[in-house]
Amino acid sequence: PIADEDQISKLRNGIEHLQQKLRLPASFILLFDITWKVAAKSKQMLADSTLESNRFQFDILAWFIENDGFSPHRDRQPEGDTTPASFDGEDAKFVTNWIAITEANPQNSCLYMIPKSQDPGYFAGDTEDADPLRVALPSKESYQHIRAMPRQAGQSVMFTHRVIHWGSKRAPNTDLPCRIALSFVCSDPTYEKPYVEPNYFENGQTPPFRIRLLLVCAQMLIYYQRFDLDKEFLKACYGYCKDMEDELEETYRQKVYLEFVKAMKEHQIFDPASKHCAPAASETVDFNDEDADEAMVEEMLNAAKKGYGEFADDYDETFGGDVGGINDDGDEDNAEDPEPDAVLQFAKRPLPVDSNGDGTKRTREER
Repeated sequence: PIADEDQISKLRNGIEHLQQKLRLPASFILLFDITWKVAAKSKQMLADSTLESNRFQFDILAWFIENDGFSPHRDRQPEGDTTPASFDGEDAKFVTNWIAITEANPQNSCLYMIPKSQDPGYFAGDTEDADPLRVALPSKESYQHIRAMPRQAGQSVMFTHRVIHWGSKRAPNTDLPCRIALSFVCSDPTYEKPYVEPNYFENGQTPPFRIRLLLVCAQMLIYYQRFDLDKEFLKACYGYCKDMEDELEETYRQKVYLEFVKAMKEHQIFDPASKHCAPAASETVDFNDEDADEAMVEEMLNAAKKGYGEFADDYDETFGGDVGGINDDGDEDNAEDPEPDAVLQFAKRPLPVDSNGDGTKRTREER
């Protein structure tokens, strides 16, 4: 086991208290020293088992599965034909260490995976006109290749960003505890840089509280759909990230802010209480929150100026105005925005957002 019984017990008790008593997402366990003691062991295991160039990446999440699992996905879905560049030979530049904090089996939810030998898109990449899951499972017989990955508490499994995996739904009437898990990641900085300064977790040091809280807040925004967080919670996370933005790696920071904009848009479209669809997109929605509006405008403009987001149509629908269509050169561009690129149904990144078309939210997949 990657952690001893005492450490696993403390993590389990802490996450259960966060979820069941405080109603906070399990990832708030990152605030506590016990998580970083286990992280140090995971960091060493990843260093010993993966590419020498891989570094601890700070993409950390904790999961508390009460009922639903999560659908098939890859942890990273490189755009275009760049998938081979995310490997050095056959060794991946992005690897996850997934740790069971409670027993994880088909009864209370465990991971399922498709071996790379049965997955044509694992190395070669996926095409936009084919569902990678159907490509990997083209016949009824091919489903026999699916592998369950049960684990005892304290045991872990490593897998790369290209492994198709998912979590099963908890079986009804089982007496097993809710499945709890914790995951850490290493990556080659040429593929994906650490989210914060690596020196915070070097030479026996652990990140200070302000950095731990920053990681929690940023991850809550990145995975907002999975955790079903209310608007005020999201605004608080965004505010802290803005206060501490110089501590976040630039590309990750941009992703965090883009997800914040998407989250605020969803709170305009959906009634959080009933989750029914709000006024049609053609109607101007009264957000009744000037601070959130201003934050959305700021992030939309920043994304447009720096070329990492396309929000011109979103701005018009949300505020009844025009964001000004700024192109990569910083000049005004009045051309109609292209349709968003299609994303694979189960791919984790790029991540689908907004609605399913029936008034329900899409959920972000667990890594």
